[in-house]
Amino acid sequence: MSLENWTPSNVDLDKARVAATQRRDANRVKMLHHHAFRCRNAEETRSFYEGLLGFPLVAACIEPIDPLTNEPKPYMHMYFELADGSALAFFDYPSHFKASDFPEVDQFGHHIAMEVKGGDAVIDAYKDKLTQAGIDVLEIDHGYCRSIYFYDPNGMRVEFATNVSVTERFFADKYQSVDADMSAWKKLREQHFGQQQTA
Repeated sequence: MSLENWTPSNVDLDKARVAATQRRDANRVKMLHHHAFRCRNAEETRSFYEGLLGFPLVAACIEPIDPLTNEPKPYMHMYFELADGSALAFFDYPSHFKASDFPEVDQFGHHIAMEVKGGDAVIDAYKDKLTQAGIDVLEIDHGYCRSIYFYDPNGMRVEFATNVSVTERFFADKYQSVDADMSAWKKLREQHFGQQQTA
């Protein structure tokens, strides 16, 4: 993604902030509670998220019964806390997952993106820390934010992003043009890929 299809407007950002606050207040879904993913090994996952990235492990729940089958198959459900109180959660469930369940997932297929506080200095520090730990890091400057992408030990694609000077205006403007952008995408999609079949 880039700034290619964006022309900055003169939208009053104070009014845009009020509108955004009203829109968010009207939404009954408050925030991300947790995002859950499978893990190969609870200790390995803890070493990565708590040890390397600094996300505190705030709950490690040993569950004795599979809630889908009611069978006595124990598993671990871990929660690593983010600054807003939400969490990344993982299931260590050896009787459910096999080795082939852990491919590195393409970032277009699935990734979790988290905003970091502290701007470029924090992004650079995480990039250095990950690289020193032998983890490949992809950096992309999207124009409206700067991101690094990497894989966790479970094959999940993780993004750390930091806002830049144009981030707020970009999203205020894109909210104003969302219907036009969706219409333009529908036409472009049909030109390139044909009519979409609906389920």
